[in-house]
Amino acid sequence: MGRIVKCLFMSFILLTLIFISFNFSIAQGIDSDNDGWPDQYEEKLGSDPNDSINTPDPLGDNDLDGLLNEKEKDWGTDPTDPDTDNDNLSDYQEVTWEKSDPCDADSDDDGLNDFLEILNGTNPRRPDSDGDGWLDKAEVDALSDPNDYSSTPKDHR
Repeated sequence: MGRIVKCLFMSFILLTLIFISFNFSIAQGIDSDNDGWPDQYEEKLGSDPNDSINTPDPLGDNDLDGLLNEKEKDWGTDPTDPDTDNDNLSDYQEVTWEKSDPCDADSDDDGLNDFLEILNGTNPRRPDSDGDGWLDKAEVDALSDPNDYSSTPKDHR
């Protein structure tokens, strides 16, 4: 009987988390006045989310990162934070120069954030920049060259 109660409780918790997550994602896309600007963006940029005439300036750059408000909206970045993912690269740098994800500090999920990838000369879009089978972070940590196929962590032990 205790197992059934425990299983039911865990199921309830899981469903609650799914419900909360689903509602949060819906809330991010709500556009009360149907003007093409989600309410969260209008509120952050000082516009009225219930007035379709009062919209953010699409050519403005409120966070001064070089990425226009319209592009911030398209990329899903924070128009009031020049570095949405806090990886020390501006949203503009990530979108324009590095072609990395401005909403994910480690675009390729290799353990090195995008800024450290640039510092190490590795590709923030490829987890194994030199294609030798070792993640860039593992190579950097082992002092092997993540840009040289013939240099691997096992060679530097």
